[in-house]
Amino acid sequence: MSPEKFLLMYAKRYWYLFLVGTLLSLILTILEVLPPRLMKTAIDAFLTGRGLSSADRFHGVVSIALAILGIRALSFLFGFASSYVTGYAGAKIVFLMRKDVFSHVISLPYSFFTRTPSGTITTRIVNDTQNIQEFFSSVVTSVIMDVLLLGAVIFSLVQISKELFGHVYYLLPLVAVSILLFRYFDRKAYRKVRTNLARLNAFLAEHIAGVSIIKILNLEKYKEKEFSKVSSDYYKSLMEQLYVFGIFRPLMDFLYFLGVSLIIWYGAKYVTNKTLGFGVLYAFVSYLDMFFRPLRDLSEKYDIIQNSMASSEKIVNLLKEKREFIGNPDGPRRIFKGFLRFENVWFSYNGNDWILRDVNLDFHPGKLYAIVGETGAGKSTLMSLINGLYVPQRGTIYIDNIPLLEYNLRFARKQIAAVPQDVLLFSGTILDNIRLFDETISENQVLEALERVHALDIIERLPGGIYYEIVERGTTLSAGERQLIALARAVLFDAKIFILDEATSNVDVITEMRIQESLRELSRERTVIMIAHRLSTVKDADEIVVVHEGRVVERGRHSDLLKKKGVYYKLYQIQFESV
Repeated sequence: MSPEKFLLMYAKRYWYLFLVGTLLSLILTILEVLPPRLMKTAIDAFLTGRGLSSADRFHGVVSIALAILGIRALSFLFGFASSYVTGYAGAKIVFLMRKDVFSHVISLPYSFFTRTPSGTITTRIVNDTQNIQEFFSSVVTSVIMDVLLLGAVIFSLVQISKELFGHVYYLLPLVAVSILLFRYFDRKAYRKVRTNLARLNAFLAEHIAGVSIIKILNLEKYKEKEFSKVSSDYYKSLMEQLYVFGIFRPLMDFLYFLGVSLIIWYGAKYVTNKTLGFGVLYAFVSYLDMFFRPLRDLSEKYDIIQNSMASSEKIVNLLKEKREFIGNPDGPRRIFKGFLRFENVWFSYNGNDWILRDVNLDFHPGKLYAIVGETGAGKSTLMSLINGLYVPQRGTIYIDNIPLLEYNLRFARKQIAAVPQDVLLFSGTILDNIRLFDETISENQVLEALERVHALDIIERLPGGIYYEIVERGTTLSAGERQLIALARAVLFDAKIFILDEATSNVDVITEMRIQESLRELSRERTVIMIAHRLSTVKDADEIVVVHEGRVVERGRHSDLLKKKGVYYKLYQIQFESV
């Protein structure tokens, strides 16, 4: 879909508002071209005309002055109505557009967010849609009015004096060529502006989120230089666009004054020879000024047009991203037991380098499992595959002997609880974050879930308890508190499969004991899988799975794996010899 078709698709929804705006523009155009004609009549008929008494001249001039005043008053009223109607249409269109774009973004696969900076996505949803709103609110009916006005002015110029028009008509091709050149160079410059703005937003979003790391590592000076480079690129693209504007606007002024000079030169001769009235000359110059007025404003309007075209082009490209595959919409929605099986699973993020190789695993409810291995072995990838965030290139993942992709993943994911190392909490209260803003879930149910994960006493010590307000992604809470809240959330929604990715790596010993105790109790009825680096946290697991270079190389209990003196034994030696 082209940017033009994209904008038209939304404009069609409010065609009646744009029709009203067009009719108002037509009325405004008629009102705009009347005053020069009335001034012509005032000058030629009443001021310089012959055979009229002073009283008749006075009454005639006063009548025309009142008529012009009335026209200007009507222009104000219709102009206000036009601005309100188009502004309302633009606001409604962008309101719908933002909803559609956000809805599409959150339906995209997880891989999209791993390769696209969050600042770029924010720019598309906020800044680019705002540019489009300005287009609908300020440009659409304005351009229609300008076209109507130009047509009416040219007609008036020819009608008032063909002789004078014959001396300036050749300016029209020069104006047309200037506009075409401006259009080409401005569009080229504005694409650079939008691209560099997205880079700037992405840089800011990334580095503001990671400001703690910048301070800890003393990277302020280095990041200042890096930001200066990104900001400089944006500045250069703005200056390139400014050069285009700096040439076009004065060029329009030059062509206007050239036309006025020619009209005064030839008009003075006609007036002197009395073959042309002074009122005609005045009206012709007024219409010439009226002709160049929208052309002078074209740079600003075309700036908005190019801005909106560039923005809509980027939004269209975003909307072209394929939505996430959510399994079978008509498939099973309920996981009953939580029996999990990997059968000959191969997976690669880029299609070339295999992260997992021929993985065969099974996890049964009622047992506590642990997955260990060196960094990059593929442990966290297993979690992403179980949730359906990624789809393996080969092999099949089964839940309760049904292929994962046969489930309706929107419902199945609610029953697969994933607790990452860094738990993200939303702005709101702890209550909101545990029940995920579902007000049909009672407070007592939330308190019961906290009790089951041994976190109720910790949460009650916070100001307000479960009504404690969470801000900035939950950074005011400790890592352990966030982990416990995530566990309570999973218990509340009756997840059948629990996956914890390094959930105890950043918590204190007491909180780790609470989490371990909670997991042991939860594993009696559910499938619980711990992904860990620290082997001390997995010693009591019912079964430990060792992953090495993307393959499952060992399985068993802690004591049995140590006796084998294989990969697990080496990992254990490395960790505990370094302590």
